[in-house]
Amino acid sequence: MTPESYSARLNKVREAIDKILSGSQSWRFGDRHYTRADLPTLYKMEERFERMAAKERAANAKGGRHRVRYIGF
Repeated sequence: MTPESYSARLNKVREAIDKILSGSQSWRFGDRHYTRADLPTLYKMEERFERMAAKERAANAKGGRHRVRYIGF
């Protein structure tokens, strides 16, 4: 299993926010009751994943290698 990118996680969080805003915060199947995460938590996750996705895109744009420069003393 490959690790999921932060961009993909960000999309999932945004989908969850959209579903909550459209009125599907909780639902019931038979005798079971399910509830999604609350909006403040999802907004915090969205902010975090936005930052991480930006770093991920920047690393991919630069080729993902670390540049080391040696200087003499």
